[in-house]
Amino acid sequence: MRKLLLGAAAAFGATAALAGGAYAQTTPAPMPAPMPAPAMPKPPANTSYTGMGSLGAPPSSVMNIPASGMAAPNSFVVHLNGRLNWYAGVEGSSADNLGGFKSDPYQFQGYIRLYPGFDAVAANGLQYGVAAEIRMPGSGGGGGHAGTSPGSTSSAETLYWRRAYGYVGTPDVGTLRFGMGDGIMSLFQTGTFEGFNDGAWNGDVEDFIPSSAIAVYPFSDVGAYYTADRVVYLSPVFSGFQFGASFTPNSNNLWNGNCSAAELACNSTSAAPTAGVTARYRNMVDIGATYAGAFGPVGVQAGGGYLASQTVNYNGVPAAGGARYIGYSFGQFGATLTYAGFTVGGNFVYGNDGGDFSEQAAGGVDEIAYMLGAQYAAGPFVFGGSYFHTNFDGGWTNITKGVARTETDQGIAAGGTYAIAPGFALYLSYLYGLRHQIGWDFYTGSENTAATPGVGNNTTAQVFALGTVLKW
Repeated sequence: MRKLLLGAAAAFGATAALAGGAYAQTTPAPMPAPMPAPAMPKPPANTSYTGMGSLGAPPSSVMNIPASGMAAPNSFVVHLNGRLNWYAGVEGSSADNLGGFKSDPYQFQGYIRLYPGFDAVAANGLQYGVAAEIRMPGSGGGGGHAGTSPGSTSSAETLYWRRAYGYVGTPDVGTLRFGMGDGIMSLFQTGTFEGFNDGAWNGDVEDFIPSSAIAVYPFSDVGAYYTADRVVYLSPVFSGFQFGASFTPNSNNLWNGNCSAAELACNSTSAAPTAGVTARYRNMVDIGATYAGAFGPVGVQAGGGYLASQTVNYNGVPAAGGARYIGYSFGQFGATLTYAGFTVGGNFVYGNDGGDFSEQAAGGVDEIAYMLGAQYAAGPFVFGGSYFHTNFDGGWTNITKGVARTETDQGIAAGGTYAIAPGFALYLSYLYGLRHQIGWDFYTGSENTAATPGVGNNTTAQVFALGTVLKW
C-alpha cells in the first residue's frame, strides 16, 4: 500500500508540474531550490478549426500548415474536434411515388462527426502531425428502405474512417502528406461555391432527395476521390503561388485487405479476364497549382490541375461481353474575384471522366462540366447561389443498345449562413436539380425496355431546408 501511495503521489506531482502555474492554489514558503530545469515553451491552447470549405475537413490547411496556434518550437497540440449538423427539410421529386411506395415531403436528418489528430513543431522547426475524420453511417435498411426501429438502426451503426493521413514538412521545403485524404485536384479546387450554406450540391441537403433523382455533382471533392490512400507533395508558397503533385497507386483505402483466392478483390490487380473489373483505376497522378493574391481592392484566387491514370487491363478473349472502361485524363480549373464582400467566379472540367469521379466507359463521350456562382459576406451573414451543368456518358456503355451516349445533369443552389456565435451557425438551403438521358431508367438503373419506353429518362427534384451546425 505504501508503494502504491508513493507512486500515486509521484504521478500527481509530475502532472502538476506539466500543467504549469495556472493550477497553483497557494504560494509556498520560500525554500532553498535546486538548480532549475531548462524552461520549456508552453504549449498553445487547443483551438477549434473550420476545416476546408464547409466540409469540416482535417485541420492542416493547404496554404498554411500547421494549424492555427502552432508556432513555437517543441509545441504539440492534440485535437479532438467535432461537429453536429441537423436539418429540417421539405422535399419533392419525381421519385417520391414509385412502385406503390410514397414518401412524405418533410423529414429531419443530421449527423455527428469527429476530427481527431495532432499538430506539432520540433525544436528544429520540422512540422508534423496527423489529421483524420470519423463518420457515422446512414440509417438505410434492407432493400434501401429505412429500418423499422430507430433503436435497432442506431445500435447496428459502426463508425468508420473517412480521412486519415499524416504530414511532415517545413515552410521552406514544403509538405508531404501520406495516407487517406484529399489530393491535388480537391485541395486546389476553386470556384465551386460550397461556403454559403452546408455545401450546396456537395453538402448534406441533397440527401433529402431519393438517390435516383440526385443530380450528379461533377467536381473532384467527392468521396470516390479523397478516400484513396495516396502521397501528396505541397510546395512552399511563392508570392501567392503554390504547386503540388500526388500519386495514388490504386483504389485502396488506408488499410489494404488480403486478396481473395481468385484475386478479384485485390486492390493491386493490374489485369483481369473479366471486363467489369476494368472500371478500377491504377497509377493515378495529378498535378496542379493555386494562386491567392490581391490587386488593389480586388482579391483573386485561382486553382486547378490535371489528373491521369491507367485502368485495370482486360486480358480476356476478344469476343467476351461486358462493359469496359478507360483511365482518367481530365483537367479542372476555377477562379474567383472578390470585391467589397462580393465574390463571383466559376469552375470548368473537361476530359475522360464518367461523372462523380467514376471511370468513363470505353468509347463514351468526354465529360464537360461547368459551374457559375456568386456570394456576398457581411459580418455574420453569408449569402450565395450557384448553377452547374454537366454532360457525361451516364448509363451508356459499349454493351448498351438503345441508350443515348450522353447524360445531362443540372443543379441550382441558393442559401445562406448566419454565424450566431463561435462554433454555432444557422443554415438556409434550397436545391433544384434534374437528370436526363434517353433510353436509361434512373429509377431502376437499367435500360428502358419496349414495355416501358421513356419511363425514368428524366428526373426532377427540389428541397428546402433549415439547419444548424455546432462545432468544437
